[in-house]
Amino acid sequence: MAVNGTKTDANGDAILISLQEPYKNVVEVLGFTDSTKGETTSVFFDKQFRWGIDGVTYSDYVSLTDANLKALLLNPENPFWIQYKYTQVGDGELEFESIALEIVTDGGVICKVPQIECCDGQTLSGSQNLVVDCCEGPWNPYDLSRAAQMYRQLSAVTSNMFGFCVDYFKTAADQRSRDVILKEYSLFDVISSAEVKILIPDNELPTREIQFNPLMMDFPVQFEVHIVKSAFEQVFGAGAKPEMRDYLYFKQYMNRMYEVDAIAEADDFLYEGSYWRVSLVPYQQRTAVMFPNTTEGKNVEAETKALISSAEEKFAEEREDEFEDVRKPNQYNTIGSLCNDYVRRILDKKLIIKEENVYNQWTIISKYHYELGSLLDAEEGVEYQYKGGWSKTDDRAFTFWVRPKYVIPIGINVLITSITNNNGKAQFNTGGLPSLAQTLKVGNWIAVGGTNSYNGIQKIIAINGNDVTIDAAYVDNVISGTPRFNREASNNFISYDNDSTPLTTYVEFTYTPNWFIMKINDTYYKWNFSAGTTGSSLVKDKWVAFVINLNALSKQLSLYVYKTPENTSAINPAQTATLTKLFNEVKTYTPVDVINNQSWKLLGCKTDLTNIRIWKKPIEEEEQTLILSQYVVKDTHLTLLLDNAAPQLLLDKQSNPR
Repeated sequence: MAVNGTKTDANGDAILISLQEPYKNVVEVLGFTDSTKGETTSVFFDKQFRWGIDGVTYSDYVSLTDANLKALLLNPENPFWIQYKYTQVGDGELEFESIALEIVTDGGVICKVPQIECCDGQTLSGSQNLVVDCCEGPWNPYDLSRAAQMYRQLSAVTSNMFGFCVDYFKTAADQRSRDVILKEYSLFDVISSAEVKILIPDNELPTREIQFNPLMMDFPVQFEVHIVKSAFEQVFGAGAKPEMRDYLYFKQYMNRMYEVDAIAEADDFLYEGSYWRVSLVPYQQRTAVMFPNTTEGKNVEAETKALISSAEEKFAEEREDEFEDVRKPNQYNTIGSLCNDYVRRILDKKLIIKEENVYNQWTIISKYHYELGSLLDAEEGVEYQYKGGWSKTDDRAFTFWVRPKYVIPIGINVLITSITNNNGKAQFNTGGLPSLAQTLKVGNWIAVGGTNSYNGIQKIIAINGNDVTIDAAYVDNVISGTPRFNREASNNFISYDNDSTPLTTYVEFTYTPNWFIMKINDTYYKWNFSAGTTGSSLVKDKWVAFVINLNALSKQLSLYVYKTPENTSAINPAQTATLTKLFNEVKTYTPVDVINNQSWKLLGCKTDLTNIRIWKKPIEEEEQTLILSQYVVKDTHLTLLLDNAAPQLLLDKQSNPR
């Protein structure tokens, strides 16, 4: 199995195609065309895509079809980022060549984004938003001019691929301030600013270590960067070069401002200077550096002042996020007496918290878990301090590990004789209901078959004699074959409600051996495990992990189910700690407001539960194995609720007798 650039040759090989720059002013995507080589009926690409507006957070992957592209709801005020994933099915040689979108802009113009074609000589035709290799002739080692040209091209490619983006502020000497004796200029004007890519030798950023001197503390004084000539001239014009008094702002990693102290031309290949060696020192405000009284000059001055004067405010949020990731208050403050429990407001004394290490290969996933089976069904075991809902524009993600403890009952099919309308809900009329161990109760989930509109999993909300009413709107009374239903062994383990009588439940998580159900306000979202690619059900006493992504922008609600790899005594060098995906399905979600200031609870049921977490943002599929395998969460600032089921520290309170 190998991927070579845009070529694949084995089943499961995948290519990720990204954009360098987003599409702008897009109202609608009408469809796509692509070009590949080698596809047959038995060997082909499985094509998927995902999209976003910031190039960082994306939706979940869905199939790349014209219908799915047309279904996107886009705002022309936001950039449109899209990523494609081409996964090979079957063994053979395949190659991705190009892809093009047919889009509608906010001006009503329908345009087709041009495809990239192979270059002819040194000329590229088509869009350069995707990176491709050129097909020039072989290199002649005796053609030194060609070697120098190739060296410059390699320098430009290296800068484009590995360069750090900085905001560069270009200055020019004021000719009126020329001093012929000292051979210098005393005044400089800041003439323009632009984004430039720079290279740092060996990628060694200046250390964060503070340096001490008799007068003050400061960061390291001097370091060197490289700026490729072609990249610099492309921004500031032909013949432009870095000058002393230029300054630049590192917006990646360092969040610092530096100024140019010295410049030298590199001549390390055939005396060919393809880049500038630039020495940088910490930026200082200088009265000799002024801003022209022009529109551009005023804009550059405002930009500079904003970076200098409000750096603390500008990065306050990031700084607080970093502090939170280091201190991890959501995680390390959970242990204590009930009055000092920063996560749980109520903890039922009957609820057993069991100490048991759960491993993913050699990594500890969990040390403790709740035995929700120690409580009665639906009995409140934990109520959390966190009481937040969300708005229709908010994203969320929910993760937890569960271990089913139910005993799947022997099914008894109940025949449905007719279907009637009970105050707008569907009512199943039967000849008789089961008794004893199979007795049906309000709140049970039943698997329904043989109806026109109610097949699948349904919740019982009322029982009158031999008639059962489900929580589904009455549509019709059409039945066929042998209509029937059977009770599923269900576990309602997490709820978000208003704590009143009767309860109003706004969010609810329930699973059965074959289904997972999430309730949001009055809508149920249901996933059928047995209908997935694995076609498997949940197994008693086996830990599985759930990831639920709620993406308001892309209007998606997705479920992922994972298990840990099977441990074997045999030595397998290829074995990894990557979780095995059991199930994945993306549903269309209509964003709604979920009321704030209600109660998140854990409820008694036949399941073990640990690592309950609510996140501010969806978790991309590539990151889910890492997130689920973390006992100590790295990005704590992204969590709203974090509960590792840690027991309380029950110590006697001591007082000072004096």
